[in-house]
Amino acid sequence: MTTMLKIRLMRIGGRQRPFYRVVAVDERAKRTGGYIELLGTYNPLSEPKEIKLKQDRIDHWVKQGAQLSDGFLRIIGKAKQRLPRKPKKEKKTEGKPAGEPAPVAEEPSKAPAIEAAPVEETIPPTKDENQAQITTESPKEDAGESETKDEGSA
Repeated sequence: MTTMLKIRLMRIGGRQRPFYRVVAVDERAKRTGGYIELLGTYNPLSEPKEIKLKQDRIDHWVKQGAQLSDGFLRIIGKAKQRLPRKPKKEKKTEGKPAGEPAPVAEEPSKAPAIEAAPVEETIPPTKDENQAQITTESPKEDAGESETKDEGSA
C-alpha cells in the first residue's frame, strides 16, 4: 500500500497567534505531528502576510506525487473559488402545513409595513485585497553569487 504525500500547513503558533510551517507530510499524520521536510513558513499576522517558500523543493515533491492541500493553495492564491452558501431554510410553523400562507394582521393600517431589502451578492475577495508578500528562497549556489555582487557595488 502506497502512502499519499501532501504539502500542507502545520500550525505551530500559540493561542490567538497563528504561525504556520509549509511541510511535506504523509497524509495520515496529525496536523502538528512529524513531517518529512520543511518547505517554508507563513505568518498571517504580519502586514502584508509573509510567505517564505523553497520553491525548488516544492517542485521536487510535486514531481514525486505530492498533492497540494486547500490551505496551501489558498495562501499562494491558487485555490478554487468556493460556491456561495445556500440560504438557510425558514422554520415551519407548528400545526400548519407548509403550503398555507402565514397569518395576516387583522387591521393592515396598524401593522408595520415590512419591505424585503434587495439581496446583495457576495463577491469573493480579489487578489489585491488579500495581498501577501511571497518570497522564495533560491538555492544556496545563487546566494554566493549575490554576495559577491553586493561587495563589489558597496
